Amino acid sequence: MHGMLRAGTPIQATDVDGRVRVLNAKNQVTVILYSNQSVQDQTRAAGKSVDSFQGLENFRSVVLVDLRSSLANWAPGYAQRRMIRDLDREAERIHPFYLKNGSRRDSRLDVSAVADFKGDICHQLGWEKPTKTMRVLVFDLNGAEAGRWEDLKDYRPLQELVGTLLGKKIDPR
Repeated sequence: MHGMLRAGTPIQATDVDGRVRVLNAKNQVTVILYSNQSVQDQTRAAGKSVDSFQGLENFRSVVLVDLRSSLANWAPGYAQRRMIRDLDREAERIHPFYLKNGSRRDSRLDVSAVADFKGDICHQLGWEKPTKTMRVLVFDLNGAEAGRWEDLKDYRPLQELVGTLLGKKIDPR
C-alpha cells in the first residue's frame, strides 16, 4: 500500500496533446482517473460523476491511461491519436458544464489524457501494477493527496470530496 502523497515536488506528465501537466498543481483540485482497457467504461462513468465541477477555474480532471503490457506499445502513435479524438468528443460533451459554471474558456484546452506506456507516472502515484479496478486519486488546492480509491464503485464519495475541497455543493442533476 502506498502512503499519502504530500504537497511538494510537482508530479509532471506530458499528455497526448504534448502539454506538460502538473498532476498535483497548487491552487487546483485535480482528479486523476486511472484507465486501461479493462476499466475504460468505469473511467468514463467516474469522469461523468464530476461533470458539475467542469469549467471551474480551480478544477481539473486527468485520465491516466496505463498502457504497460498493452498492444498499444506496438503502435503508440495510433493509440495517442485515438485518445486525442476521444478528448475532442469529451470537450464537446462537457462544454455545457463550462457554460453553467460561467466559463467561456475552451474546454478542449483543459481535458487531458496521459498515455503511460512504461508505468513511470503510475509508479509516481503509487500504482505499481496494472489493475482491473477503478483507481482514482484526488489532489487538493495545496497539491497534497486528499483522497485515493483503489476500487471505486460508488462515485458519491468522490463527488463529495471534490465538492468539499472546492467549497461547492454537488449538483445531483
